[in-house]
Amino acid sequence: MNKFIGLSCMLLSFSLLTGCVTEKIVFENGREVVKPDNDSAPERVKLAADNRVKIAIRLLDEGQATMAKQNLQKALEYDPDNFNAKLGFAWYYQQVGEIENAYNAYNKLVSSYGNNGDVYHHYGIFLCSQRKYNEAYQTFERALTIKDYTRMAETLFEAGRCAYSQGDDRKAISYADRALAYNSTTPILLLFRAELALGVDDVNAARNMMARFDRFGEDNSLSLFIKLRIEEGSGNITEARRYGDLLITRYPNSVEARKYQNNDY
Repeated sequence: MNKFIGLSCMLLSFSLLTGCVTEKIVFENGREVVKPDNDSAPERVKLAADNRVKIAIRLLDEGQATMAKQNLQKALEYDPDNFNAKLGFAWYYQQVGEIENAYNAYNKLVSSYGNNGDVYHHYGIFLCSQRKYNEAYQTFERALTIKDYTRMAETLFEAGRCAYSQGDDRKAISYADRALAYNSTTPILLLFRAELALGVDDVNAARNMMARFDRFGEDNSLSLFIKLRIEEGSGNITEARRYGDLLITRYPNSVEARKYQNNDY
């Protein structure tokens, strides 16, 4: 399941608010850099806090947890009630393994922002990572009940991934199908559903998913790997080898290429 985790960047699409006083972000040499900003309007303060959160999440992705924490602290100095910063801290604790602090952070978010679907979305991901599967499913479903919540497909996808990690392919398929009902053109959803179909030996369903994928996405190491498995499962060995050769040629260092070469599928 790891192949899907990276693609979502943990799906932390924090909704940027407005704001910040003493700083702004500019781009130098293709990288975000914090610069002084003399505009002290309240909305600029909020923007500065959100900018700090953006930098913190990027730093976490790069493995620079200490600097990420410093940026989150700075965000809360600017805007103590900043939702993104509080959610960022929950994510920070989760990433560095401070599990009790992560629980506390998420529970505080639920208490303070109980009508925000994003809280339940991310809390569900955290609970699943702790193998609290039933609690995770309940939390994902809670997000779906929030009025005006729009990330239905993303939350259902995460619930499906959770079920997949638990080893419950049927539940994963159910969640994936619900996600596709909301968004039938998202390539990563189609790949996920195709792989789930292969997991239950439904080659025809996998082929149908990949036909849809070809309309809306571009081939990558995972899609080629799924296609070769479909052809092999259908007895089309020559076609399977063609996809295998493409996989090794285009993505020689990928996890999928190694699996193909080691017959690990």
